[in-house]
Amino acid sequence: MLREIDLRAPGDHAHLRAALRDGFFLVRNTVPDGLLDEAYGLLGDFFRLPAEQKAACQVPGSNGQSGYLPPLVETAEKGAAPDWKELFHWGAALPAAHPLRERYPARYREPYFPDHLVPGIGKALTELHTRMREFQLDVVRVLAEPLGVHPDYFTEMLEDGPVVNRATWYPPMDLAPTGQHVWAVEHQDFDLITALPRATAAGLEVLVDGEWLAVDVPEGHAVVNVGMVLDRLTGGLARAAVHRVVAAPGQRGGRLSIVQFCHPTPWTVLTPLAVAGAEGRPQRYPTLTAGDLFQRTMYRINRLDTQRAPAARP
Repeated sequence: MLREIDLRAPGDHAHLRAALRDGFFLVRNTVPDGLLDEAYGLLGDFFRLPAEQKAACQVPGSNGQSGYLPPLVETAEKGAAPDWKELFHWGAALPAAHPLRERYPARYREPYFPDHLVPGIGKALTELHTRMREFQLDVVRVLAEPLGVHPDYFTEMLEDGPVVNRATWYPPMDLAPTGQHVWAVEHQDFDLITALPRATAAGLEVLVDGEWLAVDVPEGHAVVNVGMVLDRLTGGLARAAVHRVVAAPGQRGGRLSIVQFCHPTPWTVLTPLAVAGAEGRPQRYPTLTAGDLFQRTMYRINRLDTQRAPAARP
């Protein structure tokens, strides 16, 4: 059973720290159900398009962080075969002269929306991105105090950060080319936190004490999980929990989910925090930038454009 954090009355520091140690916890979702319904419907329409139309929605130079990514591309570090999933990413634009956009062009591409194929998808997904980001900023403000930092510490880290939404379509497993593939091999996210408000089918599991446990999200809630950035900042007090997405034996049909990854600005230096109660513990991680951690992990999961054939979209 996942712990729950109430943003209006989050509880004492011990409760919040326990949730962070778990790495997965529940928060009552503030994103309107009607907006989620609309987004899921439009994304379902997109993923049902012919493969050649979706392939034309790739965005070169974005490392798959904008637009479409076909199946059998992303391979987790522990994966023997690529994941059986299709991806669509989007975020918010920065002004053309913004120094982050000039310095990190692959992280700050213009968002791409296939409105010519699915009318109205751009407006709905833009609104969803905004509302999910507001929700996650509320979450990190609550998490700041038990970690001994100012309520705006994490929000400043995320200001103008490449926060990105991902829609994932997991096709039915009986269509996978070989028996080696699963929907998403065990992995850790490499952001600050990640929010998943819902999915259309079961499949998400988290590793707890060596046992895989199904993650069931009650209606009206989102599951939030700790990413590598927060793990590194807290010296492992907040745990980037290992999780995966797998179809149960005999499970039919596919699965569609929408998550949002809260990535700090790439130039953020991930200096370990002086967390109360952790004095005397050996420093677990060396200091590096959020951008370096992102690039290193993207390389390890085969997500850099330079590791793959050029995208189809000009």
